Amino acid sequence: MADTPAPGAGPPTPTMLFTPAIQTGSEVKVHRPRAGERGTWRVTGQVANTDPEDPAYDVTHTGTGRRRVLRASCLVVVRAATPPRSAGRQR
Repeated sequence: MADTPAPGAGPPTPTMLFTPAIQTGSEVKVHRPRAGERGTWRVTGQVANTDPEDPAYDVTHTGTGRRRVLRASCLVVVRAATPPRSAGRQR
């Protein structure tokens, strides 16, 4: 075999450099939305006993409050989760 690089082993693309992880509090959109899946959704948590390769997440629509369970492969992160606010400087 010749010295050929593995598929995808080229230089990193801008999307490979920074892809925020899906975590509780993140705002996401559905990659290819079906009926009732348009808009922005907030991740409320990961569903237990899901495939580690493509985990499922419990999400809530930010406008209507509707809840759904969606796979990570269908979600695109719009805004990463915000860290909790500190109580301020201790005195």
